[in-house]
Amino acid sequence: MSRAFRTLVPGLLLACAALGSPVAAQRGMDAAGTRPVQIGFGGGVSVPTSHAADVFKTGVNGQAFVLLNLGVPLRFNLGYQKFDYKDALLTGGTTSGQSTTLSGVGGIVLSLPTKGPLGAYVTAGLGAFNIKDEVTATAGGSISESNLNWGVDGGAGITLRLGRLRAFAEGRVQNVYTDKGKIDAKSVTSIPVTFGVIF
Repeated sequence: MSRAFRTLVPGLLLACAALGSPVAAQRGMDAAGTRPVQIGFGGGVSVPTSHAADVFKTGVNGQAFVLLNLGVPLRFNLGYQKFDYKDALLTGGTTSGQSTTLSGVGGIVLSLPTKGPLGAYVTAGLGAFNIKDEVTATAGGSISESNLNWGVDGGAGITLRLGRLRAFAEGRVQNVYTDKGKIDAKSVTSIPVTFGVIF
């Protein structure tokens, strides 16, 4: 477990405790509506940052999540991201390379004060990220490696009421802590930008 991970986890837990206060919970309820359970779907682009930007092109993402308004506003995400390797890194007879990430993140969501049909929120969570790297050779064979790592996820978004539905746009920062120092770093960071609807 990396030093940065040990440092961030206590801070994230404190933030979740603060967001879980009765006032924060009520605000979260206001943003998500009166229904206790809602489902959201979305997709968009993912921008690699830091050391990851030296290796990956801009990728794509998709997510499905459940919002639970049971006193404390909770959010559970199932996410997918895909990045292609930059062409300059495809050497030694390789024709293509890609990295895909499947993630499961649980966290909390806090609404911000707004008026009218527009809403705003912030979210923070902790979860597991399965990163699979695959390289295809000229001869047609492929080599893949998969690793499961812990990571943090946080961001902000806006919503627009459309009858019983709500459209949303959000940006999040995901920091996945690797054990082996993948891509010459102890973490893989990306910014998924997602658009979707909440039912």
